[in-house]
Amino acid sequence: MIERSEMRPQVALYILGALIGVISGITSVMFKLLILGMSRIFVIIPQVLGLVGWVVLPCLGGLVVAIIVVRYAPEARGHGVPEAMEAYSLRGGNIRFRVPLLKSIGSAISISTGGSCGREGPIAQIGAGVGSAVATVLNLDKRAKKTLLVCGLSSGIAATFNAPLGGTLFGIEVLAGGIIGFSILPVILASVVATAISLYMLGPAASFQAPTFGIGHPIELIFYLGLGAALGVTSVIWMRGFYSIEDLFEKIRASRYLLPAIGGVLTGLLGIGTIYFESVFAYSGAFYEDQPYYPAIMGVEYAFVDAALVGHVAIGALFLFSLLKIFATSFTLGSGGSGGVFAPTLFMGAGFGGAFGLMCSEILPGSVSQPTAFALVGMAALFAGTGRAPITCIVMIMEMTADYSLILPLMIAVPTSFLVSSLIESESIYTMKLVRKGVRLRSEPHIEVLRTIKVNEIMTTKPTTLTREMTLSDVFDVIDRTHHTKFPVTDSENNVLGILIAENLFRDPKEDGQDYTVGELMNPDFLHLSPETTIDGALQAMIKRDEGHAVIVDPIDPRRMLGYITKTDVLKAYEVAIIKLQKSGVEVEDISPIDIEAATMRDIT
Repeated sequence: MIERSEMRPQVALYILGALIGVISGITSVMFKLLILGMSRIFVIIPQVLGLVGWVVLPCLGGLVVAIIVVRYAPEARGHGVPEAMEAYSLRGGNIRFRVPLLKSIGSAISISTGGSCGREGPIAQIGAGVGSAVATVLNLDKRAKKTLLVCGLSSGIAATFNAPLGGTLFGIEVLAGGIIGFSILPVILASVVATAISLYMLGPAASFQAPTFGIGHPIELIFYLGLGAALGVTSVIWMRGFYSIEDLFEKIRASRYLLPAIGGVLTGLLGIGTIYFESVFAYSGAFYEDQPYYPAIMGVEYAFVDAALVGHVAIGALFLFSLLKIFATSFTLGSGGSGGVFAPTLFMGAGFGGAFGLMCSEILPGSVSQPTAFALVGMAALFAGTGRAPITCIVMIMEMTADYSLILPLMIAVPTSFLVSSLIESESIYTMKLVRKGVRLRSEPHIEVLRTIKVNEIMTTKPTTLTREMTLSDVFDVIDRTHHTKFPVTDSENNVLGILIAENLFRDPKEDGQDYTVGELMNPDFLHLSPETTIDGALQAMIKRDEGHAVIVDPIDPRRMLGYITKTDVLKAYEVAIIKLQKSGVEVEDISPIDIEAATMRDIT
């Protein structure tokens, strides 16, 4: 039975999760309206200048975004989610206060000036920043801060797509890497509240306007299997191509303030080409009444996706625009722009998937009842291979379209794409960015358990001690008997006076021939810790002082020794962690103590 004192922190966390949901919901709505309002203003430029305006517009946006990113918030560059992942895994959930604000401004400018990027990655990073800021203001511990960071990211995604379950799964599957040792209920609550706020402010509506799909002939399932395999390969091409173009921009010898503008010019040129092909293929995007026109591959991508889902895009346009989208997004974000890759990936998945469905219906007439259904499944399949979040993809697509009839095709195509992509490339589009920076994230729930263990659970309560009057001969006798090399030095009342290690014993003999005493050789400046210190904190303190030991003292009387701990005691913590996992019902795999210590030390350094 859970004690009332143990429930209070959980209840507080749920309340804060709901608060984060409210903030993320409002922020998501304001972000959408900001993009819409800025789009209406910026689109005047191509209306006045004609075709050349579609080059001037993203170039201008790149210049403005560069000032924000280079001068004030480098974290606002790119697609947002990797930065949130890095903050979650390596910085204890800490995100600078300025990042959410500057990210929202920078991304809104990128999108509204015709940049090829999405609003989902930015709102995810903005929500994560809100969660981190709330936790920092309230001075919460690292575990609670990381939970609120996931609450913010998940609720931001949920509010953007009106998909509370999908947003929850996105945060847990992509950011946290699983639910072991993780408080999922505040994340669910935050996502539900954020979605409710968004629905209240903007009205109920599916993210994408798709007809009701179904399965005709059973042979379609084989086609969906082929679609998943094809998009698994495509996802790797998309990821590697994206970062290859980013590498090319890195090699350009130009000011960091100019690179996003160069990317904007290239994106604008592709936009002009897209306008030409729109007339060739008689393409007309599904724009809302209040939504200004942008070429298919520029700005907010939903007009193309909606048109593809209702079957208003020719097979040539579906394939060509998706191919151009790869380059346009790479130019926008690879040059230093600010925006997300989620929506562009859905754009490509809808295009390639729709083209695949139409091709199958041409090859075997009558075998595919609704070719455009492949566009919907393609959206989930391509992101499964790109973002490595298969469960999120299946659930979110059904929520975004309010259509649950394609569950079988989704459950065939999505895992297939995920498997094929994983076999070719070990990293996702998010972790690949971190790996390129030398940061490798691994999902290690067992290591997370180590951070819940306190030193008083594994410390030696009655260590071998020395007194300050003992001579070298006495110490060597103790070493021969115990085989220890580090000893606390205490007085008769067990007050710790210092630490003596074996290296201190080897000194030139005194001129008078007398032995050194322990009091002369010991180091009075030693590391002392509270019994409530975690193993993680103890190891960090040891590494900071370059010491392999610490004395555990009474917090009320810091002179009184309660125990002693060394780096090797982390192996005891491993045993305690395994027992805790087993008691909680977790199936513990074979992990060596050396692996645990190496992983822990790597995470700290």
